[in-house]
Amino acid sequence: MLQLTNLNRFRLSKRNRRQLPFPCTPNLRVAQLGEAGAHFENVQVFFRDRWNHLQWFRPDVLVGSIAELQRLATYAQRRSLDLSSVGHAIFAVTRCGDQPVTDVARVVLWQAFGVPVYELFVGCRGILLASECEAHEGWHIEETAKFSLVKGELLVDMPGRPAASTGLSGSLESEICVCGRPGLRVMNIEPVALIRVRRALAATA
Repeated sequence: MLQLTNLNRFRLSKRNRRQLPFPCTPNLRVAQLGEAGAHFENVQVFFRDRWNHLQWFRPDVLVGSIAELQRLATYAQRRSLDLSSVGHAIFAVTRCGDQPVTDVARVVLWQAFGVPVYELFVGCRGILLASECEAHEGWHIEETAKFSLVKGELLVDMPGRPAASTGLSGSLESEICVCGRPGLRVMNIEPVALIRVRRALAATA
């Protein structure tokens, strides 16, 4: 049993900046796996050499890149680590230019932890650009980001930077979401490279 006095090693990092979206609340213990391309408020960072401490921290929520989350899922399924405390959500961080979370990856995480997965799309310097809807109806765009669709590819304007390629295709939806949130959303997200391969195959069929 971890001594109460030893919990100081798990004090929340003060350098984190951004707030996690629903369903994360301040009373939940949130563990972030490594840097993950972004920093968030009320989150304790665990690098891989400290993952064995996770079972003592007993996180309610996990945050990390999909690669790190899947690696941790393997440990959980092998029962190398007791992560039964994870009971609220998992936030998978996708950096601009990376492939979004696949359905297969979501199934792997669901089988390991039994909680919903929400994707966070971040730009350079960890700026949160969009976050997956609680109803899984696309990505809600942050006020500081501006998305546009050019020749089938999504571009994003970040504060103080020119439009950047995301490597993704999709559609922009302005209708009020089923979750009740207004504002622009990114829908039907998939890698541009995958679309090009699909078109090439169709042309040779």
